[in-house]
Amino acid sequence: MRLNKSNISRRVLTSGIVGLSLGVAAPAHAQFRLDLGKLKDLGRMLKSVNLDEEDEIELGNELFGALIQTMGGSYRNSDAQSAVTSIARKLFETSARKAFGWEVAIIDNNEVNAWALPGGKVGVNKGLLRYVDSEDELAAVIAHEMGHVEFSHAAKEMRKKAFYSGLSTAAQAAAVAAVDKEARIGTGAGMKSISLPMMRLVTAGYSRDLEMEADMHIVEVFAKTGYNILRGASFYGTLLDIIPRKTKGTTSLFAGYPETKKRLAALQAAGEGAPDSGALFNPDYYALKQSFPTRKIYKRTAG
Repeated sequence: MRLNKSNISRRVLTSGIVGLSLGVAAPAHAQFRLDLGKLKDLGRMLKSVNLDEEDEIELGNELFGALIQTMGGSYRNSDAQSAVTSIARKLFETSARKAFGWEVAIIDNNEVNAWALPGGKVGVNKGLLRYVDSEDELAAVIAHEMGHVEFSHAAKEMRKKAFYSGLSTAAQAAAVAAVDKEARIGTGAGMKSISLPMMRLVTAGYSRDLEMEADMHIVEVFAKTGYNILRGASFYGTLLDIIPRKTKGTTSLFAGYPETKKRLAALQAAGEGAPDSGALFNPDYYALKQSFPTRKIYKRTAG
């Protein structure tokens, strides 16, 4: 695809971003010249692009393995991985994004967190599995992360300044140059991985509105799968217990005390009156808890 002035091929942009993220040369199919005089920074470049579904799939496929390794690698317990995959499959079947190759992986990371990449790639830290106290809670976590994917939240956030603000000017210039046919991105400070801002985005959380939208996706998925919203939402209460009150940082699930309390209240309100068939025995969840017995060392706090 030939470009004029500010319109950038979405496919080539994705390839350029992936190339930077993995520290390899840009694909040979980037057959056009970018007017760097008119397009001076990464922010302007990203704002000119709307990723389509195929782009999201490509981005997720290319970054999934790299982010897993960056965050600790895959947790090498086939029984636990099989159990989480089985539980997630029921949730994935509710997705409206049928073209996505939905996939979940347990990450060998002790932080209580989960995340998702465009295209249907979900990571769940082993640290989180130690604190989910029911299958409903685990389902709520996965359904929340699915919401970010269903509604293309990463693609929206990539266009905001906060996404790339942590990159140096040189790194931003290199990202722009990466989609030019003359670019060579294998060496130099400007070739720093753009997977770092993507990792920060998917693990540290989105804007307030997008997090709430992902929460409400839990309600939609639970209505289709029979999980109980009140039991699932209780995991947010666990987060309030195990994360120190003065913590300023956020995760993909925790947004600070006031905001997380509001989100918990919204889910609880949505779950009032919802039918409850009772917790059913699921051998997959039982098998998972053999590897990750639920920790209950944190006392619930009042207020």
